[in-house]
Amino acid sequence: MRKISLLTALLFLTLSLGVGPIGILSGSYGVKVLAQETELPNPGLTPDSPFYFLERISEGIGTFFTFGDLKKAERYAKLATERVAEAQAVVEKGKPEAVGKALERYEDQLSEALARAETAKAKGQKIERVTEIVATATSKHLTVLEGVLEKVPEAAKEAVAKALEKSKNGHITALKALAGENPGKAVEINIDTAKGRLEKAREEAAKKNKEKVEKALEDYEDFQTTLEEVRGKGKTLAALVSEERTENIEDLDEIEDGAEDISVEAENKVEEAKDRAIEKQKASLRDVADEDPEKATEINLKAAEARLNRAKAKADEGKTDEVEEAVNEFENQYKFGEEISQIAQGLGKDITTVEQLVGKATSIHLEILAEVYAKVPEQAKEAIEKAMTVSVKGHEKVVEALKAKGAQDEVPEEAPVPEELPVKVKERIRKPETPKP
Repeated sequence: MRKISLLTALLFLTLSLGVGPIGILSGSYGVKVLAQETELPNPGLTPDSPFYFLERISEGIGTFFTFGDLKKAERYAKLATERVAEAQAVVEKGKPEAVGKALERYEDQLSEALARAETAKAKGQKIERVTEIVATATSKHLTVLEGVLEKVPEAAKEAVAKALEKSKNGHITALKALAGENPGKAVEINIDTAKGRLEKAREEAAKKNKEKVEKALEDYEDFQTTLEEVRGKGKTLAALVSEERTENIEDLDEIEDGAEDISVEAENKVEEAKDRAIEKQKASLRDVADEDPEKATEINLKAAEARLNRAKAKADEGKTDEVEEAVNEFENQYKFGEEISQIAQGLGKDITTVEQLVGKATSIHLEILAEVYAKVPEQAKEAIEKAMTVSVKGHEKVVEALKAKGAQDEVPEEAPVPEELPVKVKERIRKPETPKP
């Protein structure tokens, strides 16, 4: 709803003294589902105005005549968004000293929205709608308030930072509550918010802003931890989360590249975040494997291929250390496929399709590794050979199992080692390991 002009506010106050329910008094207040909004509302009267008290009076009356915990929760969520619009507006008008007043009310109204939702839940009411409204709104608030934080003077930064933390915590609280009734929607919103944090980290890395890169990554990891809670168990959401994390890891690759020019410490922070993302991806893949080992294998092989593509890109750039790092990541991801197979076997599932998928992927993996091998200096070739050996051995293992079942299908009997590799290299990666005494 647009903010009320002075004349309208005075008329409204007169009506409220002696007239029955009309529009806002009946509790309708024109509340929209914020999940469908793309822009902040018109700020109207802002805290720097001498008539701002009329805004507070009219909103208080509207809230008084909004009945029911769910309606009040929605109203408070909408009002909180209007406070964010006011904060943005006063900064753009060059009056940042008024930010604190808007954001103090923002924190109170966001708290009220969450509290009313909790009260409604305790009464046995469905809170899916209102928690979706709050979760979606606070996701946008984070982005807007970060923009405000960059523009205010030092004296106002504490108030904005405090509101940002309130918004983040409110977002997490709303997501967890929403997950109780609609985990799919909670996961969807969580994924979008996490993407926003990675985009923020990428932007700040380009600006060489170490502190902001680290803050965005910290937020990202907090939302990833929340994601583990809201997704629950189950094939559908675990698969969605696993696929999304494959993309997240590639995003972290880009952020890591940007962080190289900031500091070793910043680069290490990104690497640590990526390592944790990989481990969380494996955790969700284990849940997928419990119900659908074929899907888990598909996602895992795609993730492994992404590591090889990074190795290839780094080989083109002549960055040998990063080539080896990506190849090692590929090797670990590829070997994780064995755990997926073991999970499926332990549950008594047929893993024929899993073995066929692994066998067919070998040619792609070896082809990329051969390209990388041709581009790296001699000291890096050993790591590439090791990865190729792992891939060949994995291929031999699945072919042996498939032949025993008569299900070799289109999987070649021998691992398709690229012809362009030197003869000695091809012999080494095909040669069985010599048992140690």
